[in-house]
Amino acid sequence: MFHCSRYASCLEYLENLKPNLLLDIHLHDHVETLYTEIRHKAIIQYTHPFISVDLHMMAGAFKTNVAGLEKELEALIADNQIQARIDSHNKILYARHADQRNATFQRALQTGIEFERDVRAVLVRANLIKQESILKAAKKP
Repeated sequence: MFHCSRYASCLEYLENLKPNLLLDIHLHDHVETLYTEIRHKAIIQYTHPFISVDLHMMAGAFKTNVAGLEKELEALIADNQIQARIDSHNKILYARHADQRNATFQRALQTGIEFERDVRAVLVRANLIKQESILKAAKKP
């Protein structure tokens, strides 16, 4: 619920600021583009930490209807700004996070390979030191 109030208050603040920005001679032509980009960034940040998001709750947070939000999300997914898929029937956004189990397995496998390489190097060094000490001992008497 914290997210809803935070995003809603930010968007309300921006909407209140918009008439003043439209009066600025330098910003006038760019206000709509800036607002769209800010809104897209807010949507991306809102969805990022979740595995699934209820579009009804998200629409409430962004003060829009579910259909409009779904269109915005579709555009962001198509632009590859959000890695997710939309369940249009249940109105839920599911994140497509990388397969964490596979990534963990790959890291463990890589760590094992590096460990094996390091152990072999240590054993070779130890053998060289051992052989050299045997040769030195044989030469002394």
